[in-house]
Amino acid sequence: MLSLALIIILSYLLGAVPFSLVVARIKGINLREHGSGNAGATNALRVMGKGPGLAVFALDFAKGLVAVVLISQVRVGGETLVGILGSRPDLADAWAATIAGASAMLGHVVTLWGRVFFESWKGGKGVATGAGMLAGLAPIPIALAAALFVVVVWATRYVSLGSILGAISLPITLLALHFGLDVRNPPPVWIFAIVVPAFIVWTHRANVKRLLNGTESRFGSKA
Repeated sequence: MLSLALIIILSYLLGAVPFSLVVARIKGINLREHGSGNAGATNALRVMGKGPGLAVFALDFAKGLVAVVLISQVRVGGETLVGILGSRPDLADAWAATIAGASAMLGHVVTLWGRVFFESWKGGKGVATGAGMLAGLAPIPIALAAALFVVVVWATRYVSLGSILGAISLPITLLALHFGLDVRNPPPVWIFAIVVPAFIVWTHRANVKRLLNGTESRFGSKA
């Protein structure tokens, strides 16, 4: 139980590092006062340009991936998670990785470090960190989702629309791989391939309203 608690805490604290705000402060910018005011990679890209914006995306993506691949392996005194998270080592490991990624994603959205150093709990919308999490759990679906994201943004210049459609594609791709190629994934991957896209759609609910009424900002528009 101690190992699981440590995995959750470490993953959350890593996910809570608000890289967009850190990079912006280094450049002498208060990101919350520019663009959409959101502490995510999209607003960082809009306000600070491609270099800093892509760096923020890569760092946020890495938070989810590191939590899944590395932090989920943390054990205290050789403690096993079998019995706590499953009856088999592979299932317990899959749950540990998924819980670690979800904790990092929660930290990204509700950030302790943001509250301590930037006076607000509000972080980003979870797209980059969620993508990093799912890249560690289901690399093929996330690669296809990324391709769809690029196509949608290229065609429409709506980053929010690309994020939403890319997220929604994840469970659809898992189903296609399962029934078409007999690619099997453990239950935690299925659960979070549904929960994470739903969460991303929820964090983009204001964007959805703006998309529907035609007021959403397009990529490349003036911050």
